[in-house]
Amino acid sequence: MNERVARKTGIVGDALAPYLNEAYANQVYLLSRELKAPVLTCNNLGLVPYRKMGQYLIINAPFLRQEKPNPFLHLVNGALFYPFLKLFEKRLDTVYLSAGIGSGFLPFLDLKKCIPIINALSFSPDDEVARTFARRFAPEMPAIIAQSRRVKEGLVSIGVEPEKVHLIYPWVDTTRFRYSQPPDVEEFRILFASAPNVEREHQDLFAEKGLVLLLESFARFSQQHKSWLTLLWRGRYNGALSQKIRELGMENRVEVVNRVADTPPLFARAHVTVTPFLTMSESPEVPLSAVESLASGRPVVTTSVPEIAEIVEEHQCGCAASPVMEDFLSALVECRENYTAYQANCRPVAEKLFSLNVEQLTKVAACPQGRRSNRS
Repeated sequence: MNERVARKTGIVGDALAPYLNEAYANQVYLLSRELKAPVLTCNNLGLVPYRKMGQYLIINAPFLRQEKPNPFLHLVNGALFYPFLKLFEKRLDTVYLSAGIGSGFLPFLDLKKCIPIINALSFSPDDEVARTFARRFAPEMPAIIAQSRRVKEGLVSIGVEPEKVHLIYPWVDTTRFRYSQPPDVEEFRILFASAPNVEREHQDLFAEKGLVLLLESFARFSQQHKSWLTLLWRGRYNGALSQKIRELGMENRVEVVNRVADTPPLFARAHVTVTPFLTMSESPEVPLSAVESLASGRPVVTTSVPEIAEIVEEHQCGCAASPVMEDFLSALVECRENYTAYQANCRPVAEKLFSLNVEQLTKVAACPQGRRSNRS
């Protein structure tokens, strides 16, 4: 059975190159490894047209990925990528698409083979992207994987058939993100690993991702407790970040890791990971940074905004608070004071909720196809 799945299953998505060490690239790498499935993705490769890396075929398509693409260059990159996409899917029964409901891949894929893996939803009631997905794309798909309960409910609310939507939480490689004992140091070490990866003129993702809330809460926290904050950064809002750190006088207490980094050692050096979101714009309900933290044996301190807060509270593997400074500060203090109890629950929760279940994925892919063949 596994051999058959491996021959006929593939994965498509943007920016999934395994060397980037982004959380969702990590998730796809694990899926590809366990299914022995090829991956087709696109990244900026400089002057190289494409690169083959094991099961990965990476197409050089930087102008497909720009926030404000040049129309001509975007079209040229699309013309380059399209033949690869069609040849790739032609030999497959199932294509897992790691993307959102507005993915540019959707109009070009054979939807009868396509199972999207959706980790976030953000739309208004009159959103054209949501209507198009529900009316044009979803009816043709055999199944859809929602990586949180709220994403599943959101998809159903826009008209997607409930029986098509399967709740499967994000998965983490528990062999790579291994449990380790917390650092035996006096200072309380906090890690933020959910930095904005886009920067827009009419939206302040720096604030919406909770950076102002986090930095101001940490400034107060560090007055009471010896502590250290590490920010895993993505090169956006550099000016706003530097200004806020200087404004709070925290240059000697905050480390900014503004590069592609090997993340398991960062979790190993931390005591907790924070998810201080104010809104869900450009953010998943269950961030993989939080999932990787739990797998590493590190509690999560989060606002009540994302769905991860419900998991953290139910399983007592961290603390959740309303998205205001006094409450978030209290959550940090609470997690520090009762750290041993929260920390002990982290790895068991990760193994229970966030381990990759290949059999479950195989059933999701197979059942709708079986129903079609029974009707024919």
